[in-house]
Amino acid sequence: MPIRFPSLAAFYASHADRFASPEIDVGLRWRDGTDGPTYRAAWVRDTGELYLLRHEHPEAGGGQLEVLGRFTCRDQLDAAIRGYEHVCGEPRSAAWLRARAAGARTHEPVG
Repeated sequence: MPIRFPSLAAFYASHADRFASPEIDVGLRWRDGTDGPTYRAAWVRDTGELYLLRHEHPEAGGGQLEVLGRFTCRDQLDAAIRGYEHVCGEPRSAAWLRARAAGARTHEPVG
């Protein structure tokens, strides 16, 4: 089950290893439907976490963040989401990413 945070700031504040870690973007326009919300996805290298951040106004905290899974290395992540560039932006693409992450997860997300 994914772990959720109310914002990107709350996500980073809950674990010190996230602050210094580089992030790798894996798509900026994931979608739930044709007219629904959009999300940014990124992988936090030092913790291995792949997350989806719902696009919302920065004054509202930037939107809810959902940790989809944890991948021990970039190769493992790349294998799990291979072809994402062709899916991101399409209707229901966020469901595709959630399913791929869930199927390949090896560890629970960092708390």
